[in-house]
Amino acid sequence: MAKVTDGYDTITGSQIQKPIGYFETRQEALDALSLYSLSCKKELNNATLSELGGDTYQQVLNQKNKSLPTFAMLYDKVTEGLFKTLSKSRVNAYNSAYHRLSGLHNKRINTITLFDLQAEIDKSKTEVKQKTLHDMKTVCVKVFEYAVIHQHISRDSDFTSYIDTKQENMNNKSDKHKTFSISEIKAIMKDNSIEAKTVLTYIFTGCRPIELVNLNKSNIHIDELSDDNGEEMKISYIITGSKTEAGKNRFVPIHNEIKPFIKEVVNHLSRFKDVTKYRIDLFLPFMDKLGLEHLPYDTRHTFATLAKFYKMDDYSRKRIMGHKSADITDDVYTHSIRNQLYQEIHKISL
Repeated sequence: MAKVTDGYDTITGSQIQKPIGYFETRQEALDALSLYSLSCKKELNNATLSELGGDTYQQVLNQKNKSLPTFAMLYDKVTEGLFKTLSKSRVNAYNSAYHRLSGLHNKRINTITLFDLQAEIDKSKTEVKQKTLHDMKTVCVKVFEYAVIHQHISRDSDFTSYIDTKQENMNNKSDKHKTFSISEIKAIMKDNSIEAKTVLTYIFTGCRPIELVNLNKSNIHIDELSDDNGEEMKISYIITGSKTEAGKNRFVPIHNEIKPFIKEVVNHLSRFKDVTKYRIDLFLPFMDKLGLEHLPYDTRHTFATLAKFYKMDDYSRKRIMGHKSADITDDVYTHSIRNQLYQEIHKISL
């Protein structure tokens, strides 16, 4: 019998051991221990180890897999802590999403491939709304994140960021992106939490989610003198942007509505490593708290709608949002006048 240490008794300090396999000779057992050690250290991949160890490694692998938790086991662990911070409706939404992932429930976490994950999502694409697909992806992200943190799998084995939740040929685009109404924006203003301030910052800048998550504090400028239109005035703005040439290194004026807390918001957003974390840990729980049905990109659609409603000129709106102009001469010959953009954005007045 080949055994490995699986922990220590908290009272006596003695080793707790588990068998990894039974072999005919001492040498085979020693080889199995060596193969087990190499697989744990990730010094060799499974294919190479299989070539080296043959049947011995397969026996080690089978035993190792038996000790790893299933997707269902890890979901139970995740929800023990996560559900304490969520509302009942959000808990129900995640549980519903989890049940739609039934094909993963009994699989060992180290055996689940990107193909397995995507197949479960694809099965539901014609049956549910986009929000449910996002919830399904969120469940997968949380389970794999827990598995990495507790060293059940390596970070390289977490494929959840590649899950595609986009639905093709959606009959109703309004199901995908809905603008915030004026009354909803005012409800967010009254909340006054850091989550509320964050959503308002997205609404009043029109930025893509990634553009504020990745924003460097040095690119926030408050009350700087500018006279690029011949009139000296104090303006506040950020330099941000992504995705397209028109969107990169873009001047975005800071509306007075968000000026008092934009630095606080950017500092808070720096805690999130990516947009998925922002959506899962901040945006969706806050929407649930206020009883609203929105996705992160709805804030950008809201800015575009407000700009049109309050008669911001099209050129300024496109420059602020990082869109190319339909008139090529605008992009080639017309330069952004910062004072003009700053004045235009303040046409939005709630």
